[in-house]
Amino acid sequence: MHNVSRQISHYGYAVQARIPIAVTPGIFLICRIKFFPHAPMTQAIEAGAPVFRGRQSENRVTRIPLVVLAALTFSAEAMTFQTRMEDVQWQVEGDQFACRLTQSVAGYGEASFVRRAGEHPQFELKAWDNPMRPGPAQVFNDPPPWRPGTAAQPVGQIVVGAGTYTMMAPYEQAGRMLAGLASGLQPTIMRGSQVGGDPVRVVVSSVGYQKARLEFQQCISGLLPISASQAAQSIISFGAGGSNLSADAKTRLDAILQYINADENLSGIILDGHSDNQGNRLDNRELSRQRALAVRDYLTEQGVDENLFTMRFHGDSYPVASNRTAEGRAANRRVMVRLQHD
Repeated sequence: MHNVSRQISHYGYAVQARIPIAVTPGIFLICRIKFFPHAPMTQAIEAGAPVFRGRQSENRVTRIPLVVLAALTFSAEAMTFQTRMEDVQWQVEGDQFACRLTQSVAGYGEASFVRRAGEHPQFELKAWDNPMRPGPAQVFNDPPPWRPGTAAQPVGQIVVGAGTYTMMAPYEQAGRMLAGLASGLQPTIMRGSQVGGDPVRVVVSSVGYQKARLEFQQCISGLLPISASQAAQSIISFGAGGSNLSADAKTRLDAILQYINADENLSGIILDGHSDNQGNRLDNRELSRQRALAVRDYLTEQGVDENLFTMRFHGDSYPVASNRTAEGRAANRRVMVRLQHD
């Protein structure tokens, strides 16, 4: 390859080269082609272009069909958003409820990995003005330019919504993207543009990730054991005919207790006691009261203000499962804990 030059543009690293191309026997074109060495082969595949691999000597004429030349031009027109290596910055912020690891993507927006208490991590991509058209975007872990020969790893798809500026990937894909960053790969999201359909690529750089990863993990270690939604409505189960708290019930209440102590906006705690339909209604109502009292007493012994509690006893009036089976009756023997906020 002759007259090869490398430059850094708004879209990242690019390579320009002059290549002799045989159009017909005895007639050659000297073409200057600009392309991105970090663009994955999947980009050409998505565009419907054939992909050729191989090595040729420096002086050998390269014979390329015009359709392939057109495909190379199409690939070169991809709009790529990626922060320059020297400008890449990771930010870690969080508290007991959630941790966020964020990288600004130059010209596009922000890419974040979010881990909320009691939940798996998620990936969020926020655009200032999303140029991608609605539909499924391809996600893969792409090797950086300094790792030639490394294959891109498919991750999956995320949906670009119409009129929205935030895309989210579920925890399975977010986990693969984090694993890719840990191994030096760059999570990449690609989708056609809203105008013209040319590929739009958003690249999350792996530069500096290892240090940021340690800070992110430290933040995660301080998260509460359950999420806000889990704490807001929790079920404490009981054995047949009894109101004693089991070891599992105490473990669950300890997790709720941590959330109560950290929740500055908590205004009340509602306890709804229930029973199965074994026995008469009066006995079942009393049993549901004793179960609610057992939960309240355990939490107040740990320092929760007694004035926060509102208790209700329903007996067997509101089953959540059939009382005809043992499993159904076990599900009905419960206290529902609900947290209220201002």
